[in-house]
Amino acid sequence: MTDSAFDYDVVVIGGGPGGSMTSTLLAQYGKRVILFESAKFPRYHIGESLLSGTADLLKKIGVLEKLEDAGFIKKHGVEWVWGERREPWTVYFKDALAMPYDYGYQVERGPFDQMLLENAREHGVDAREEHRVTDFTIGDGGIVRVDYTDAADSPGMVTARWIVDASGQGGLVTKRLHQQEWDPYLKNMAVWTYWRGAKRPAGLDAGNTFLPTFDEGWWWFIPLRDDITSVGVVVDRQSYLKNKAAGLDNYYQSCLERTPELVERLKDAEQVDTMHAQRDWSYIYDRFSGDGYIAVGDAACFIDPLFSTGVHLSMLSGYLAATTVNTILDKPEISRDTVLDFYENAYRKEFERLRAQVYFLYGGHGGSKESYFWHARSQFDVPGIEPEKAFISLIAGAFQHRSWYRRYLEQLDVPTELRSTIEGIFEGKSAGVNVDWRLPVVPSEGIEIVEDLAVDGGYLRPSQVLHHPSGSGMPLTPSLSALRELADGSRSIEELVDLLVEKELEPADRARALVHEAITFGLFAPQESTEV
Repeated sequence: MTDSAFDYDVVVIGGGPGGSMTSTLLAQYGKRVILFESAKFPRYHIGESLLSGTADLLKKIGVLEKLEDAGFIKKHGVEWVWGERREPWTVYFKDALAMPYDYGYQVERGPFDQMLLENAREHGVDAREEHRVTDFTIGDGGIVRVDYTDAADSPGMVTARWIVDASGQGGLVTKRLHQQEWDPYLKNMAVWTYWRGAKRPAGLDAGNTFLPTFDEGWWWFIPLRDDITSVGVVVDRQSYLKNKAAGLDNYYQSCLERTPELVERLKDAEQVDTMHAQRDWSYIYDRFSGDGYIAVGDAACFIDPLFSTGVHLSMLSGYLAATTVNTILDKPEISRDTVLDFYENAYRKEFERLRAQVYFLYGGHGGSKESYFWHARSQFDVPGIEPEKAFISLIAGAFQHRSWYRRYLEQLDVPTELRSTIEGIFEGKSAGVNVDWRLPVVPSEGIEIVEDLAVDGGYLRPSQVLHHPSGSGMPLTPSLSALRELADGSRSIEELVDLLVEKELEPADRARALVHEAITFGLFAPQESTEV
């Protein structure tokens, strides 16, 4: 469905992974899309390690096979030297449940981003490089105007029905219209360069990311093609500023000398690039969208790079944004505010889950308490959220990755109560902090069934959700509906899980995850907690 009164249906600002993902999908959905990218591709960009879950997103836009053919390095896991113990330990993607791929990729972002942008063109996107957006206007009548200059610095203008802000940390639209909220703890700096001939493990582990720590921060070691390795250090802003005057090369070398595991890998290697530095402050905007625009990737939020979430969040938000915009443009009978709220909630939930992972790892580090970098994180202090609730919510949101967290618990200094709680969840003997798996549960008071949305192909469709007064909620699936009927106060949590399995509604792992998540989000409560 298009409107000839506009030059295009959608203008996308930015040609990185988020912009390419959004524009490709919208073009697949039949929309007329123009994309403005200020740089000429390929262009250099940091953020080279892709999560295994990103592969499924790449498949949605038809580039996974191209990635395979290009010969990018595969990573099957992550090797850590983390916490007080200095023995390396590895987690593998194959150990995580419900993951369609047991590997991710290590990519040079120049050719990778170019591949995504060319793929967008192949799907019909009018992608213009060396075109810089200079201004935008969102009119009351639904007319969006975007002003730009081309490679010859000549001005131009297009009209459209919607803007997608994929302009990265510059946040062209969000920075003008919304408030940027900086994370009080995750204000870090990254310093990195490239090496040739670094020592890599043998066999399946050769492409794994290596993450060792030292007293002021942590390192990434990312194997790339042609025997090149990206090696960077992430430190607290205070440490960086204190040592900046001595020069980046000297500070990098000083950090390296305090990380013997990395010295060993680089002893026969040659540095082949200059030193780079970049601010890696975590932030989130108070809104990601509004009437006439939607923001994806770094234009909406950014998390500390510990888990290499940048590309993943950009492409995931691009997928959600394309579905959201497609619904708004084609289905005016669905409230625009409701559609945008769905996007906001879905994106924020993923952001908060991944941020909690970073807090968890930083909180478990047992390094020098004299270091400001680690001291600020030593208590696993999530702003505005009690540590226990944050930790358990994390596990609820990533229950399928419990193999990773079991290994974390073995290596990190986690408080005893939380350790026993989460081990109980793994074993099916606990449903959260101070919740006994043997207790009967009932639906919590104040829970409502509200109308919400769910993804259905290229559109969002109305769906029902169990909603808690706090704002949390879960889609009212057949399994959750059955759980509401079965949880009459006569059955224990363990019995409810068994019944879901017996009725063939869910396999055992998913049944435990469903019950645990429902209790964590406050939708159900132990019977004894409802007594007066």
